Amino acid sequence: MNHRSLLLSLGLSLVTLPAFSQSLVSSEKYSDNPMDGVGVAHNAYAGCMAANYDQTGKTTPIEVVVYRCGIPTQGDPEAFIRKYTDMANNTRPDPKLSFVENMNRYRENYNAQQFSYFERIDKVLVGSTSPEEADRGLKALEDQAIKELGRTDGDLAVLGVISTGRHSIELWTKDHPVGEAATQRGIPWALIGQIAGADMSGYASGANICGKVCGYVNAAVQSVVAVFN
Repeated sequence: MNHRSLLLSLGLSLVTLPAFSQSLVSSEKYSDNPMDGVGVAHNAYAGCMAANYDQTGKTTPIEVVVYRCGIPTQGDPEAFIRKYTDMANNTRPDPKLSFVENMNRYRENYNAQQFSYFERIDKVLVGSTSPEEADRGLKALEDQAIKELGRTDGDLAVLGVISTGRHSIELWTKDHPVGEAATQRGIPWALIGQIAGADMSGYASGANICGKVCGYVNAAVQSVVAVFN
């Protein structure tokens, strides 16, 4: 394992600790969201995949996250690659649809209260004119969800979706060179919002299949695919 991968693995083993999570979120105090760690993990893996992205297409993002980013595969790495490649392909959001339109196929997994947060997230993404405005809107929803929702799987999935969205916006507009380059090229906020929507949809679909690890890995893959495609 190379030096970068070792540090990444160590960091991700600690993302549930408040102090460490705070150190990874440059512009935000540690969140009270119990699912904040999935947003941290999303950014770590998406950032690593982007930094090691193969423009030739010979190496897929999943292969990069296994062999360059050091993600624990809990067994055969090739089986991990096949599993997450199939998951990413089968859950890829339609870029022509809004976030909530992409989420409609998962509606049966959530009660009315939980799904209403996705509708409100969509309004934030559509109605915002800048990353800062979007983050304020998502932060308000996050604060409300922390107080209002319980801790069932569906409730935690909603909190994980919001965490993923907030961290995604920060990754591609502040923390990562790809985001900085995109801003300098004049790529509009609407595209960053579309990427964040893809990430959030990716988290929800992955988490519905096999839990939060599947959620943040799938979200990170959808993020990198949306950025580079």
